[in-house]
Amino acid sequence: MKYFYIYVFLLILIAARIMIISWEIIIWQKIIPIVLFTCLAFLAEILSINLPKYGEVTVGFAILMASILVLGTKASIWVAFMAALFSEIKNIYKKPFYKSLCNISVYVIMVGTSGYIYEFLGGIPGNVNLYYDFFPIFVLIFTYLIINVSLITLGFSILNGEHLLNIFSSNFKWALPNYVALAPLGILLAIIYINVGSPGVFLFLVPLLIARHSFQLYMNMRKIYLETIQALATAIEAKDPYTKGHSERVALYASIIAEEMNLSEDFLNTLNFAALLHDIGKIGIPDEILNKPGKLSEEEFDKIKTHPVLGANIVKKIDFLAQASSYIRFHHERQNGRGYPEGLEGDAIPLGAAILAVADAFDAMTSNRPYRSAWSLEDTLNEIERNSGIQFKSDVVEALKNAIKKGRISLNAD
Repeated sequence: MKYFYIYVFLLILIAARIMIISWEIIIWQKIIPIVLFTCLAFLAEILSINLPKYGEVTVGFAILMASILVLGTKASIWVAFMAALFSEIKNIYKKPFYKSLCNISVYVIMVGTSGYIYEFLGGIPGNVNLYYDFFPIFVLIFTYLIINVSLITLGFSILNGEHLLNIFSSNFKWALPNYVALAPLGILLAIIYINVGSPGVFLFLVPLLIARHSFQLYMNMRKIYLETIQALATAIEAKDPYTKGHSERVALYASIIAEEMNLSEDFLNTLNFAALLHDIGKIGIPDEILNKPGKLSEEEFDKIKTHPVLGANIVKKIDFLAQASSYIRFHHERQNGRGYPEGLEGDAIPLGAAILAVADAFDAMTSNRPYRSAWSLEDTLNEIERNSGIQFKSDVVEALKNAIKKGRISLNAD
């Protein structure tokens, strides 16, 4: 917890410095537009939308972006500060004081940094020209979102001791597309205000509320998806206690490997679903076989080998998991064709299944089991390399090695 306090303290220092250098009496000549944008930003804050696991998002990005484009960075820093302050006062009994200070500081840093970069690149507040200002506005959007996601993800990682990628995958990965979609609304608000004035801003409330409603529907859908997957994953953990945490670790390792291979975001999403549910078929395996402490008989092992097919049949009936079902079905296939359930060979094995095979084996070898102690990282990697091209796809093994060299995967990754 002390590290989070240090983190918050550093954020406060940075935010305070930004506010000090932004203070100018002249900005208060813009008191009416400052109050207007502060009220809009505060309205956006109180209409926040909870993320699946940690934190929340708002449509305030569009308001604060428009404020930078219209009022300039220095005035917008104070808009962000006051809107965040009022919002935290409203929630004063719902969260610890230090978290409120953290949230306020993040807003000031986001607006200040992105705004100063926008002006440094030639952006002129109060004069929006999409042809000439495209690049400064693009950098403004990119900087704001990167700082937002980075600071909040890092904060939750320090506070909860969870891996950065885990937090990003379960929260912000789903939110970013809709967040980016708010950027045109921010530009539209700025143009309306510059050309029509304050009355035109009220016309903007309708598309803003529509955007917020659409965002809420999207996040509700993602929440249902994640809850469905979590319920299924919990079911197998309840049946096989020795796998507790295994699925989450496999999902983490698989995601990192896929990122090392530069695979698409859609592929990563499907792979994450498959990894979390890759052992769901064990629900259909008798307890006396699944939890047997000694060596399995040939007949018992044949029963165990049915779990990929059972799992695939369970999840393929859920529309958004249909693609993931093929990864689940074939994650025990081998490159030499001696795996199961169908004895697929080489490129006939789906890439997602090949990645799961490596991630699954890596976690199995580096975890304590009733019949043996965990292997060391070095021994595990040597064993996986020895089976590269035989049991495991060579490209996937190389990606695992690269991730380990970079420190992205280690034995304390969970």
